[in-house]
Amino acid sequence: MSFAQRRLCFLHGLDPTGCAHSTARCFQVTGPLDVTALRAAVDVLVARHEPLRTVFPLGASQHVSSHGCGHVRVIDVPDESEALRLVEALASQPFDIERGPLLRLSVLKPTPETHFLLLSVHLLAADGWSLQVLLEELAMAYREAISGVPAGWTELPVQYADWAVWQREQLTEPRRVELSRWWRQHLAGTPLVLELVPPRRAMGRGRRVHRVLPAEVAAAVHSLASAGRQTVFTVLAAACGVVLAHHAGREQVLLGLAVANRELPEVERVLGFFVNTVTLRIDLRGDPDFRELLGRVADATAAASAHQALPFEQLVAELDPPRDPTRSPIVQVNFAHHPAETLGVMALHGCAVREHLLDFATAKFELTLRVEETADGASVVWAEFDESVFGTGFIDGLLSSYEEVLCAAALDVPVSRLLPARAATERVLTRIFADVLGVETVGPHDDFFRLGGHSLLLIDVAVRVRAELGRDIGLRDLYQTPTVAGAAARLERAGDSR
Repeated sequence: MSFAQRRLCFLHGLDPTGCAHSTARCFQVTGPLDVTALRAAVDVLVARHEPLRTVFPLGASQHVSSHGCGHVRVIDVPDESEALRLVEALASQPFDIERGPLLRLSVLKPTPETHFLLLSVHLLAADGWSLQVLLEELAMAYREAISGVPAGWTELPVQYADWAVWQREQLTEPRRVELSRWWRQHLAGTPLVLELVPPRRAMGRGRRVHRVLPAEVAAAVHSLASAGRQTVFTVLAAACGVVLAHHAGREQVLLGLAVANRELPEVERVLGFFVNTVTLRIDLRGDPDFRELLGRVADATAAASAHQALPFEQLVAELDPPRDPTRSPIVQVNFAHHPAETLGVMALHGCAVREHLLDFATAKFELTLRVEETADGASVVWAEFDESVFGTGFIDGLLSSYEEVLCAAALDVPVSRLLPARAATERVLTRIFADVLGVETVGPHDDFFRLGGHSLLLIDVAVRVRAELGRDIGLRDLYQTPTVAGAAARLERAGDSR
């Protein structure tokens, strides 16, 4: 196995759900879908890509079958609501990596002209890059099955197992020692734990929420990147670091980045789990202005990319942080930026297809912040999180802070001034929460109800907010975001809208 496969097999063994390290995407298809052609198309992909017919006995080795067929299940359902209910249930079904299959396609048919396609695939078979290739080639194979016209397939020069052998040959012991030494020096003195909330054991209970950035904010991000001669990713990652540092009270923040790990042109169209996690250090020491911070982030990104060949699990072993069952080692927050048309789209000849977004039943990490740009120029900020670790109030406040930083960011503005307003609001709310609850102190992300509060006491909070801040906050808002940080975010957003 590759180093990444070994790591993922280990994580799968720790996964109580059996599906946390998988991807599920749902598509609504309108038109004359030919299920027989769809089955044939999936069979073509299984024959073409070895990872789609690979299993992992005991999670200790990979066994590639010489042949195989796709796993396509067709289910008649009475209506669309039942189809969507069943989609959520099927998306949560665990994967058996010892027996397979690692790719499942479920077709739910509420009407003759409407189908819901649920594509579920384990990361061992296909990472994010692979999924884009998979969707493109599924469209090609389906068109070929419908029309009978050959798609003009190009034979793959290598398969994933070939790359796994090459990777191990490249990471010689001298090279591994060199990379380990660099990472130790690079991360020396940087805290390896980001205290965003009090420690809670991650249970894999996934949730995701999103916020569409206003068009002017999305445009400003691109303008800021151009003015600072940096990439959009650099601006977005720097702003993420500012927000996390503000919430954690830190001057240095570590972000996990998923790198494609596909420098070789031979593997551009190969399915498999190539991705590696690298650590990006965001350094805010000395209160730099945003231009200087962008330079720091760009330099750190380039340096991390140049040393990405060290598998993440080997970095963990090298740094040997104290084992903490409530947190992932080294990085607890992952960040990603997806420019337009890089996530892959489903296209089926003769049909109209649109994606139906799923709420995740599992979370791969404690928290992943992802910015997706759409073809029409919009930017959507997604937060995928483990709700046993983070409350929705905290996440709502985090997304509000992120939007606020992107609004306020300018090249000559010190980072300490990008989130100044909320501090005063939070101080007043902290005192109000503590007084109403009868406790000495309340943390910004402490849940009002977990501290002994109840619904009637929220009325007292709302009354005090109006009296001391001269602003109104609804009981529903307080109930949905029962933390100081969440309430402050609601108040600031309401103030901005006025």
